[in-house]
Amino acid sequence: QLDSRFAPFYHGVASGDPMADRVIIWTRVTTSLPGTATVNWEMATDTAMSNVVATGTALTSDTLDYTVKVDVTGLQPGTWYYYRFERNGRYSLTGRTFTAPDGTGVDSLRFGVVSCSNYPAGYFNAYGQLAQRNDLHAVLHLGDYIYENEDGSGDRAHEPNHEILVLEDYRMRHSQYKLDENLRCLHQMYPFITIWDDHESTNDSYQDGAENHQPLTEGDWETRKNIARRVYFEW
Repeated sequence: QLDSRFAPFYHGVASGDPMADRVIIWTRVTTSLPGTATVNWEMATDTAMSNVVATGTALTSDTLDYTVKVDVTGLQPGTWYYYRFERNGRYSLTGRTFTAPDGTGVDSLRFGVVSCSNYPAGYFNAYGQLAQRNDLHAVLHLGDYIYENEDGSGDRAHEPNHEILVLEDYRMRHSQYKLDENLRCLHQMYPFITIWDDHESTNDSYQDGAENHQPLTEGDWETRKNIARRVYFEW
């Protein structure tokens, strides 16, 4: 269910793949208008967003499912930054991110490590617990960020309520996961470093097929795999 407080950035914000001088920031615009959408962004060194160090404008469209991804450069290593997006006078949540150290004067880093987050299998309390900590530098997600199956009932049923196969299915599933309050909060607090496993496409997938893909009833495997990859990078 969409929370009007976050409109039009219902899915919150995220950051990831930090390097010493840059980090990727992400959001999604929810709009009923076809075509393109323009989004402004800014990054600062303080929560009040008064010491802005980088700004810009990003263009998205239905070909990207209205997701926005910006590679913000020219940053300082080992530094906390705060960022947000704006469209038509409405602001996103303010996200927090951290650039990678450059190797000098650093003797340790602390990561949260997560994997196998099956939406119908239970609430995402672990994400919420990590979001409440203030001693991490990034979150490592080891894969199975989504699950492709149709499992679940009640308020944790998968959307769509069938195994995902086509572009619209994969986009809807990623959207559902990103709307989870605990996951949205963790993305807001820390940059993610992610890798996919198999359920981002389908169970026990490999180069030429998957245990949970039947070509006779579910079509060409390369087509499905490419759709899964495309949506993964969008979201």
